[in-house]
Parts: sequence; structure tokens; C-alpha cells
Amino acid sequence: MAGKRVVKQSKKTKRLDVDGAMGIHLQEEIIMDILSRLPVRPVLRFKCVSKFWMTLISDPYFTMKHLNRANNNLNSQKILFISQRNGEFSLYCSSLSSVQLFEDIQKLDWPSNRKPWSCRLYCCYNGLALIGIGNYPEYKHHILLLWNPSTGESIVLPDPSFSPRRLYICGLGYDPTSDDYKILKIDGASRNEIITLKSGSWRKIDKHPIGVYPVLTDMDSLAFVHGAFHWLDSSLNNSVVSFSISNEVYGEIPLPEGMSLDGFNMDNIIYGVSVFEGMLCVYSTHIRKYTLWVMKDYGVKESWYQLFTKQGTDGYSIKVPKYRFSDGEVLLCCRNLLRTGSVFKTSKESSDLWPQSDLERIQNGFVYTESLISPKLLT
Repeated sequence: MAGKRVVKQSKKTKRLDVDGAMGIHLQEEIIMDILSRLPVRPVLRFKCVSKFWMTLISDPYFTMKHLNRANNNLNSQKILFISQRNGEFSLYCSSLSSVQLFEDIQKLDWPSNRKPWSCRLYCCYNGLALIGIGNYPEYKHHILLLWNPSTGESIVLPDPSFSPRRLYICGLGYDPTSDDYKILKIDGASRNEIITLKSGSWRKIDKHPIGVYPVLTDMDSLAFVHGAFHWLDSSLNNSVVSFSISNEVYGEIPLPEGMSLDGFNMDNIIYGVSVFEGMLCVYSTHIRKYTLWVMKDYGVKESWYQLFTKQGTDGYSIKVPKYRFSDGEVLLCCRNLLRTGSVFKTSKESSDLWPQSDLERIQNGFVYTESLISPKLLT
């Protein structure tokens, strides 16, 4: 999110009381540089130091400076997921600084007033999460929340025009040309609808130029990379559909050589598209084999390369790659074929990382970077 400096001073320095008796003089740029290196929670506490610090930390320029640093800080990378046990949903996050990530799980407060009867985590981007929530007995009324799990702030998004009860997938992205966040929502009938947060309203957009075709329903979210959303369409045997959020133009990106969606659901083979390490990736998964391709140079068919292939014979079907650790091991979200729900595993280990109890199950998880971005300031 672009932002201009709004903190103004009559002098280049500000006096900061350290212990009530002593004082030091620090330039604003130095203060900002120090604070931008800290985790979200300490920075939020420092808002109480003075009005000047509160104004500085709330400045969009500082928010982006902090996010840019966090993107390169392994300690700021976390995974957010929803877990269900005995019909009750819980939100968790865990650090990604080591393979032993699930030894230090943090349970998060719900962004809504009461725990939901049904919920779904759609995607994460720039530290913001898109969550769908339904409450009993009003479960037919499904609301969408934009939530920052690091700060706890959230907003309720307006209701979309077409039925929220139909199966759909969403994507969240930022458009630098309009300095606005946008959410794209599509369902199985290829009805596409988009909301720009500044406008605060949904609008239908043109269908794919070649016609109306069902979207592959195994995807968890739309992949956002290079300013465009991406998904697979069963009518396009050799391409990924793209949709640029700046000019709202559809496009097609060729699949890797030898990969075709023709008969995509035959023999229990499922395909998907995601983002991995900032690159577009596609995968095919089967109970016996999983293959992941990554596009090194966006839009160039020849740049597809096979990252790894994994055999799966232990009752799991790999869904989506989530994260690669410094030792090269990849965190995978896998479908448990023996019981409902998914588990987290790594590409080299056969044991489950989470959950380890048969009573608990997860829907999915998304890697996110802790940020100070306030959903309330985006509308």
C-alpha cells in the first residue's frame, strides 16, 4: 500500500524521555528505522510513549516500511489456520522460523463477537486475512471479514450480489495504480464479482471471453502474483486463467509441457494453482504421486521447472505447498484420506506436524507476514 509521510515536525529532532530523568535526542529517521525492525506487538505498545510516536507508527509510510522489512525477516513469517474439534472452531497461528513450528502454537481471539457455527479461511495477503463466517440459526447469512490477525482489527465487508451460499473461491490483492485493495470472488458458474475497498461495493465483471465454464473446485483460493489473480478452468486444457486487477483484463498462461487438464478428475487426479515463494506454481496430486511446478519467469512457458515429485502411499493426498524452510524442506498441506480434514506435513518427513490428534482437524492454512496494516483505514 502506497502512502505519503504525514508526520511533520518544526525541528529535525524530538526529545524522548528514557527514564524520566535523562533524555536523548534522536532524529525521526533513526526512530523510524529502529521501530520498523521490531515485531508488531512491541510496536503497538510503543504507541503509548507519546502522541508523536503514535502518529509516526500510524503513518502509512511507516506501515509499509515495517511490512517491507518484515517480508525479509523469517521471524515475521507465520502460518494461520482454522482448526475444528467437537464442532467448535478455533483460530491458530504458528511461527515459521524452524521446522518445529507447531511446538509453539498461539490461539487467537475470534474477530467476531461470538464463535461461528461455520467458517472458512479464504486467503492471506500483506498480513490481512479474508474469512467467511456463518452463525446459527442465521447460518444462511454468510459474512466476509477482512482481519489483521497481528493487530486484531477487522471490518465486515458488504454482502456480494450473487448468492453467498454457492461454492466460491476468493482472492485478495493490492493494486498500486489505484492504491487500493481488491477482492475477487468467483463461483462454479464462472460468475465473477469484485470489490475495491475504497468504493465499498461489489460489482459484477465481464465473463471470461471464451465463454462460461466451471472453475475447478478443489482450489482453496485464487493465487495472486504479478498484479493478477490466477485459477484453473476445466475448459482450458493447457492454460491457467489470469485476471489483472489494474485493468481488469483476462489472460491465459500456458501450463508446463506435458501437463494437461484434459480429464482432470479422472483416476482421482486433481490439479491446482498457488503462489510459492512469490512465484506462480501449479501442481498435480494423486494418492500415489504429487508433482509441483514453479514458473521462474512470469508468463514464460519455458521457465516452468519441476521443483519436486513426492510419492504418497501413507493415506494422504497432498493439496498445496505452503512454505520452504532454509534447509530446503517444504511445508505441505495434505488431505487425510482416512478421516475428514487436512494435516500439515513436510516434504521429507512422513509423520504429521499438526494435528496429531484424531479428534482435531484443520481446513487449510495460509502463510502470512505480520503487518501493521489496519483494515479500517483501507475503506
